[in-house]
Amino acid sequence: MSGKNAYPKTMKAVFIESQGGPLVVKEVKTPVPGPGEVLIKIAAAPVNPSDLARIRNAHIENDLATFIPGLEGSGTVVAAGKGLLPHLWSGKRVSCSSKYGTSGTWAEYMVTGAAMCFPLTRKISDEQGSMSLVNPLTALAFFEIVRERDHKAVINNAAASALGRMVELLGDKHHIPVINIVRNQKQAEMLKGAGSKYVLDSSDPSFLADLESLSGELKATVLFDSVCSKQLQHIIEALPSGSSVIIYGNLSGEEQILINPRSLIDKNINISGFYLGKRTKENGPIKNIINLRQVSRLMSSGLKIKIQNRFPLEKAREAVNAYLGNMSAGKVLLVPGFIQ
Repeated sequence: MSGKNAYPKTMKAVFIESQGGPLVVKEVKTPVPGPGEVLIKIAAAPVNPSDLARIRNAHIENDLATFIPGLEGSGTVVAAGKGLLPHLWSGKRVSCSSKYGTSGTWAEYMVTGAAMCFPLTRKISDEQGSMSLVNPLTALAFFEIVRERDHKAVINNAAASALGRMVELLGDKHHIPVINIVRNQKQAEMLKGAGSKYVLDSSDPSFLADLESLSGELKATVLFDSVCSKQLQHIIEALPSGSSVIIYGNLSGEEQILINPRSLIDKNINISGFYLGKRTKENGPIKNIINLRQVSRLMSSGLKIKIQNRFPLEKAREAVNAYLGNMSAGKVLLVPGFIQ
């Protein structure tokens, strides 16, 4: 292993005190990278919906005594295990994703596979780099699906989010119209003010009629939904025949929703789920490298993700609450050692 003594023996990390309990910071041993692995000194890590879902379900697949949240982040490789790729990354700034439940990005240091890191160019800051994996790769995957299935236009729920903005950016890039669904008039005005052409407010009494008319006009036959609320049944009824509904989140927190089977049968609606981790495994390493390079070009060319606030690890609970309180205001980052 290279980088010996380049890091302390102990570190601070975020843990879940108990199932459904608060987030707390504990001091634990700094992990040591094995073959094919690197140790990263974390510079920044975002709070993502996927992190919150993982925290809710952590007790199912993990030992809460050792589970550290955080799926993505950025930092500097300070130690490398055996292997060519770990040594190539040694000393470099990287964006990174977590490989183990026992070592997440909501910590001062994280061990992960070298293949789960990607070097950052000088044009990409640590903060922007910390958000360059989950959302950008998800947006790219969405448009791969759009092209594979020859959809002419896209409907995106929770469109005021950082991911929603990337979906519209890529829609513009590929000349594919995007119907943006938001949850209130304030968000609708914000998107229209930013130049969005098609914006629908789901709280508006005319929402479903407007969605049916606009989706039919644009031939928008794919809905990407991260809300998964009880309203989904009615949204499905407003979609054109032959549409696909792809669920990639559960922001509503609803554990069960009702779908009228006649809507699916009569209109030939297909419902499926999307999980980025599964998609990247199916892609294989070469496709993933191509996608990561595309993300790097987008980030280097001026794609900026809005940040609403930063918190130290010790205020992880406040960071989560701030993000949940106003997700459309921008990302919330955990920054080890940050002083407010």
